[in-house]
Amino acid sequence: MKKTGMFVSVAMTCAMGFSPLFAADSGAANPQPSTAQIEQEANQNLLFLGGHALKKAKALLEYYGDFAPFGAALMPNGEVKYVWAVKPGDDTSNVNPALVLESVRTALQTQAATGRILGSAVVYKYLPSRAEQAQPQVNIELEYLSGEARVLATKYQETDHGYEYGDAVRGQFEPIVFAADGQPGSPQNGTRQGG
Repeated sequence: MKKTGMFVSVAMTCAMGFSPLFAADSGAANPQPSTAQIEQEANQNLLFLGGHALKKAKALLEYYGDFAPFGAALMPNGEVKYVWAVKPGDDTSNVNPALVLESVRTALQTQAATGRILGSAVVYKYLPSRAEQAQPQVNIELEYLSGEARVLATKYQETDHGYEYGDAVRGQFEPIVFAADGQPGSPQNGTRQGG
């Protein structure tokens, strides 16, 4: 009798465990997120990723005094992983920033194309060309799998007490990493990267 009771108990547990599965097949549909909810999620995730990327760029500037372009990827589990073509602390005097930037973008494009990442950040220094009074800035190109693409620019200057940073300014650009047609776009305003 004991074995029969245990068998009935296991059978009931299995049947009860599968009952939601049968209910899903009976026509009950999962509600789809609205466009506003999708936009809100993209915005929150890009703010999160942008915050991590800017924090990393500031840390590199303050510790090493310089950095080569690098990338960051937002993983589906919420983790941020960095992409380096030139390791932090390596000599950047002979680095071609355009080539490094392209290799970082290519690595992120590969991850985006295979669905491994939700968002990307490409981080580089922008050095103004003509205006002597213009400050250098850290640019972060943020993209999300929904097609949202924006650039955050934060001016900085070195002082006797370390680095000082201005407020971030936001702009839009055509997606490069998550380009819909597989052909990367380019930022509307050209970039001049520093290494």
